Amino acid sequence: MRVELIYKPGCESYSKILASLQTVIAEERMPIHVELVDTGITAPKIRIDGNVEHESGIHTTIDALSDLLCRKWKEMTECVLAA
Repeated sequence: MRVELIYKPGCESYSKILASLQTVIAEERMPIHVELVDTGITAPKIRIDGNVEHESGIHTTIDALSDLLCRKWKEMTECVLAA
């Protein structure tokens, strides 16, 4: 699973989202690396496997990010196991 944090340098909110993502990944013991993508946009976004799944300001809590990553991880692993 590819997780990207799209951000604008100097924006404070992306560092909070990155820290939350890293916390969730560590707590859930997922072998995921978060890639930082500087696109110069104003609001951070989380892109998973090429699809924007989360935009800053909408459910940026640890619980919301945990739900998002766990749901995507489960979808991915179920597809692999079914194949």
